[in-house]
Amino acid sequence: MPIQIPPPANGSTNKGADTELRVAVVGNPNAGKTTLFNALTGLRQKVGNYPGVTVDRKEGAFTFGKTAFRLIDLPGAYSLTATSDDERIVRDMLLGLLGDESPGDIVLAVVDAANLDRELFIVTQILDLEIPTVVALTMNDLATGQGRRVDPKHLQQHLGIPVVEVVAPHNKGITDLKQALLDVAGQPAAAPPWSIGDKVLGAVDTLADELQKHHPGAANTRRQLAVQLLLYPDLEHPLMSLPGIADLATKLRGGLEGEGVEWRQAEAQGRYKWISEAAGGARDAARDYRPNLSDRVDQVLTHPVWGLVVFIAVMAVVFQSIFTWAGPLMDGIDSFFGWLGGLIEGAMPAGPLRGLIVDGVLAGVGGVLIFLPQILLLFLFIAILEDVGYMARAAFLMNRHMRRAGLHGRSFIPMLSGFACSIPGIMAARTIPDRRDKLVTMLVVPLISCSARLPVYALMIAAFIPALPIFGGFKHFTLQGVVLLTAYMISIAAAITMAFVFRKTLFRGETKPFLLELPSYKRPDWRTVLNAMWERGKLFVTQAGTIILAINIILWFLLTFPVDKAVTTEFSGQRTIAQANLSGTELTDRLAEIDSQESSALLRASFAGRLGRVIEPAIEPLGFDWRIGVGIIGSLAAREVFISTLAVIYGIGEEEDTPLVQKIQAEFGPLTGISIIIFFILSCQCLATVAVMRREAGGIKWALFLYGYMTILAYIASLVFYQAAIRIWPELI
Repeated sequence: MPIQIPPPANGSTNKGADTELRVAVVGNPNAGKTTLFNALTGLRQKVGNYPGVTVDRKEGAFTFGKTAFRLIDLPGAYSLTATSDDERIVRDMLLGLLGDESPGDIVLAVVDAANLDRELFIVTQILDLEIPTVVALTMNDLATGQGRRVDPKHLQQHLGIPVVEVVAPHNKGITDLKQALLDVAGQPAAAPPWSIGDKVLGAVDTLADELQKHHPGAANTRRQLAVQLLLYPDLEHPLMSLPGIADLATKLRGGLEGEGVEWRQAEAQGRYKWISEAAGGARDAARDYRPNLSDRVDQVLTHPVWGLVVFIAVMAVVFQSIFTWAGPLMDGIDSFFGWLGGLIEGAMPAGPLRGLIVDGVLAGVGGVLIFLPQILLLFLFIAILEDVGYMARAAFLMNRHMRRAGLHGRSFIPMLSGFACSIPGIMAARTIPDRRDKLVTMLVVPLISCSARLPVYALMIAAFIPALPIFGGFKHFTLQGVVLLTAYMISIAAAITMAFVFRKTLFRGETKPFLLELPSYKRPDWRTVLNAMWERGKLFVTQAGTIILAINIILWFLLTFPVDKAVTTEFSGQRTIAQANLSGTELTDRLAEIDSQESSALLRASFAGRLGRVIEPAIEPLGFDWRIGVGIIGSLAAREVFISTLAVIYGIGEEEDTPLVQKIQAEFGPLTGISIIIFFILSCQCLATVAVMRREAGGIKWALFLYGYMTILAYIASLVFYQAAIRIWPELI
């Protein structure tokens, strides 16, 4: 009979169910855990985050008979001895270190039959905890093709728990698995008879007894914690700070070394010795192992030359999709909000309320949703590449080159995505397992020149760089193109340099070995792929989007208020005069000119305009005046807003490049234009990026650091360039 479980804390229950059981879904990366989770729960799932980290927390539910099952899809983990954020979550969940959250009533361990020995390591750790456990055996068809089919009944006899073979994409074995989960409820698993050695076991028990004074709980849980604290001193552990624990662990290790005991390898040797016996008896040994299709394909895809060619081709498609294919959808979203804003402007009288709705709320919502096509496309490609097994090969291939700059092998996708937009680039960094490598990647991705910087580059280059032909008669290769290419090259060099600096300063430490599993290739499960894309997009809109919306409303307020009544009175009089003396096209043009001049005057009197005058002494050494300062403030909403803000400041009624280029040319020299380009290459003029960084880094600290270090870097670079240039070429000021 299933055990009776009290309802959740929020009081919700599943209709028609007498009991509810919490199931922790655990397994190695690439074991088919997500596909199985989707097959069990369908669309009855939700995604969030664990407190303090950006690791996904996915929950789903299904009802079988009179019992409701609430599944928690834990991150992929190789061991309860945690070496990454993902594994720390699994460890803390199963060992009761997540505060009030219990380990769960049942563990569903997903095991890839093609990699049975390695996959069973974490299963033996779970069995030691004596939690009711069921094994879902996946990919046995691939193992069969390799001549290593696993007999689930034989494996079940060795493990002492139910083992159910499943093919989740085709829903095979799903009903049997649900029945096994129901049957095992309330039936503790038996710990496997593996041996860690008597002397090591004695030290473990001594440390476990000391733990009981500060961390009461089940004896088998304390023993597992003691194994981690004693045998893995190099790993951070939340219980190491308990009084006396660190000193006792050090003393016990010293005692073991004094007796000549190899304690560091004790757990791995003991578990794998027992696993080899269990797996060997369950595996079909009638045929020798033979290379499969994945092995033959990998000879090309992981080749240092041909693999790089394929990688460049695949990344070109991804890059093209994010940079170009999303364009029509982004333009459509922009046009829709422009149309909606015009509709509201036509229905409401002019005033602060209309301005708030159109320029604050609608602009904010549009500023969020306009990124959505890029984000959806990025995560669609990531999900496909992950599901078919190519992403691991690409990370393996690029690791050597990325590590030289202090970056992780998986950093290439975020860096590449940064050319389109920093927001999906930062979000893509969550695939990096090590937190230090993840933070370094997120901190340098915004240095990559995104598409939003292009309008700023284009304006300044058009104003100050002549279109002189390069390479003789090749008229399409001009000095303007070279300068634009140089801007992108500078951004790449800056990202690589800062990654190297961060790894040598803030994120110092021994570089961890790049251990990566190369899963077998398989067809993508489209339900899993589309669900992953949908969940990522929804998270962006609901979490990062709310922050971006708030930022846009604040910036609208700064650019709009206070309203100088003297200015409005003056331009109201000009409109009256124009309406009395002009008509037709002349009147329309004159009224548009008055509106533009009024907007410029009101902007000068706004909080942002005043702030621009306040910061003018600080930015003057860069060649900037208060008007550029206001443009920089306005560009915090989005970098391309710099152009429209300058257009308003200069009283231009339209945003085409030509009239604004002429104004810029009349007001500033080439050195100021180049200084602006340098500033925008290196600065983080995008609070939406800062908002996403806050979410992905798990707090405001790294978001503020991102904005601060990039602003300082941009300021110093522009300052050095401008001050040196005005001394060398004073005629260009």
